[in-house]
Amino acid sequence: MRQQRWGKAKVIGLVVITYIFAKFQGGFSSWFLFYSSLGFFVYQMLAYYLMYATLEVVREVDRNRLQDGDSVIVTIRLRRRIWFPLGWNMIVEPLPDRIAGVYEPHRQLVFPWFRREVEFRYVIPNLPRGHYRLTNCIVSGGDFFGFFERRQVFPLSDEFLVYPRYKELTHWALGDGSFSGNVHVSHRRSDDVAAVRGVREYHRGDRLSQIHWRASARGTGLKTKEFEHQAMNQAVFFLDVERESYRDKPAQLFETAVKLTASLIAYANRNQYHYGLVYKQIERISLAPSISHAHLFRVFDQLARVMPEGSDPFSKIIGREALEQPQGVTLIIVTPRVEKGLISRLIALTQKGRRVQLFYVHADQSLSDEQKRALQLLMANKVTCTSIHMENHEWKRIGGA
Repeated sequence: MRQQRWGKAKVIGLVVITYIFAKFQGGFSSWFLFYSSLGFFVYQMLAYYLMYATLEVVREVDRNRLQDGDSVIVTIRLRRRIWFPLGWNMIVEPLPDRIAGVYEPHRQLVFPWFRREVEFRYVIPNLPRGHYRLTNCIVSGGDFFGFFERRQVFPLSDEFLVYPRYKELTHWALGDGSFSGNVHVSHRRSDDVAAVRGVREYHRGDRLSQIHWRASARGTGLKTKEFEHQAMNQAVFFLDVERESYRDKPAQLFETAVKLTASLIAYANRNQYHYGLVYKQIERISLAPSISHAHLFRVFDQLARVMPEGSDPFSKIIGREALEQPQGVTLIIVTPRVEKGLISRLIALTQKGRRVQLFYVHADQSLSDEQKRALQLLMANKVTCTSIHMENHEWKRIGGA
């Protein structure tokens, strides 16, 4: 501000001095200097007040969905409605918080001259998984002679997601070689004649669309259609995002858990298995099992945003959320910590007939005796357990215990 204030004073002082000199000295040369300085003063005022009067800043991101390790190309356009040569502009693009300490903010010096639109691009390379938001664009500007400098912040907002990079699994089975059990389908079509195997007495709560009107007319009361038993492969993934589970552990351990979950979901999607996702970070995220292209994007959107910042105990979340899942759905648990509360919760679920598979991700070179005993106890109670090391990413075939 001091340099800018002194710059204005110098321009005004130049006009005043040349005017006084022309008054006292007279002659063509003196007045020529005054009018030259007056023209210079007019240019400086126009440049100062028109610097941002018609300036528009537009930012474009080439993609809003990327994968871990990809680079994003950002395009900045400066547009003006006038062609007046205003001087120079310095554009500063602050980076998102997650990568602010990795890369320097991008700075670009441009000289618009008589152009009404100036465009440049820059690249943010090797983005890790996450949710990113590019916010304000800072534009500084000044005249060619360095008498003034102005700075303005343009409020912009651009978001993009970086998905975890998953592995292509060739095989994934539970302990008995199958993926999931039978699941009752509540949205069965009532006009599917091939699915009707008989009739039964009407029970309170049966929908009107399930009533067999022809059989009811011949009998002594309302009759309800009975459908053929239908089976569907379904799995719900429970991802451990509790902060305590990752305390004093490598940051890459959580990324391994997310990448493993993404790989299993990609395998389920490729093989037409219905899949869902449950975790609680700050808000509860529960995506019911489904299979579609849009559902895959919804699940991966959450896997891109998730961070190990949950405060609720993971075992309590499983106990609460598992009750809302239909009987027969396979529960997939991904966690780096197997503690007593989780063990008792999983055993209780298997005793109720639930199918549970545990993926234990860890950073230890070899499992301790306590960890081995915990996994053996779970396997003895029909919980299928798989140990995944943080540095081993060669996942091709994942089987049972």
